[in-house]
Amino acid sequence: MTETDAGFRRHLRRSLAELSIYDAPPADASWVRLHANECPEPWPTEVLADLAEVVRGIELSRYPDTSGRALRAILADRLGVRPCEVVLGNGSDEIIGLLVTALSGRADATVVVPRPTFVMYAHTARVLGLRVVEVDLREGFALDEPALRAALADEAVCLCFLARPNNPTGTLWPRATIEALVRDHPHVVFVVDEAYAAYAPEPSMFRPDRPENFVLMGTLSKVGLAALRVGYCVAHEDLARALDTVRHPYNVSQTSLALAARVLERHAHVLDAMVARTKVQRDRLARIVARLPNAVVYPSAGNMVLCRLPAPAASALSAHLRRHRILVKTFLDAPGFPGAGAYGYLRASAGTAADLDRLEAALDRWRPPSTGPAGPGR
Repeated sequence: MTETDAGFRRHLRRSLAELSIYDAPPADASWVRLHANECPEPWPTEVLADLAEVVRGIELSRYPDTSGRALRAILADRLGVRPCEVVLGNGSDEIIGLLVTALSGRADATVVVPRPTFVMYAHTARVLGLRVVEVDLREGFALDEPALRAALADEAVCLCFLARPNNPTGTLWPRATIEALVRDHPHVVFVVDEAYAAYAPEPSMFRPDRPENFVLMGTLSKVGLAALRVGYCVAHEDLARALDTVRHPYNVSQTSLALAARVLERHAHVLDAMVARTKVQRDRLARIVARLPNAVVYPSAGNMVLCRLPAPAASALSAHLRRHRILVKTFLDAPGFPGAGAYGYLRASAGTAADLDRLEAALDRWRPPSTGPAGPGR
């Protein structure tokens, strides 16, 4: 017996050794934090005072409602569905885990995802032992519909996650394409993740009379309430019941439930204004990044901007920004990104006006290493 197989280690899932830990670097408010796709706009003082009163009224010695009935009712009313179709999670990350757990009834259960996209779709499926089929995006990070259809034809496919807009690319895939995939593959549950839909130029794909294999997934984390960790999905009542069966009770704290409900009931107009300001800053961010030598900047319908640089420049720029206490997300040799080795990619969230002032000043002081031309965008 090897040391690896000794003691408790023999019981560990072997797939875990091949997976990395999702971890974002901590940073205090003195840093410019453009790495986590948050809505950084500050809440007005009067709203914070009202929310403080909500916290004062919470019985800290008592458990929250097991399923967040009050908040589910608010979300259901906004979406035109019944509360029994709404399931809450500790962020949308937990919702992903609930879906994968509930729908992995077959030994050969398979999850299909585009690539690149939000890493937790594939990560969660692999942690739980499911097969994952990743379909690379096409030029300009468009969906490869023929390749997706080929992957989805497998009867073992139980789930397909489609982020709209996509993270990290900001791409808004055509709704007609997604609707056709949902219609033509009734054995697959399609999870349309609209975490960034508030920033898109089009309305949500969700409708109350959606097909029963269509699941809407959303979160409050990207619209100014990331600290609460409130995610949700809207699913057919049979699937929602299955999700509630595997969901842990009391999975969302009473603080998060109460504050989210108060914001949606009393301060939704403030939230909308914060999102509107973030969209303005996203467009400014794109203009700032476009001035970088040899940069290819991709159109974004989310609250982030992705750009491509020659690999040495991408690595050097990431380090330069850290020296100026600015955090961005860097992709070097990442699967699904074209030109591995030759190119690197940086994704920056739309910060506040002050954040972007600091970013612009740091970029003005940066001199890229000598590289060849970037060439046409993918």
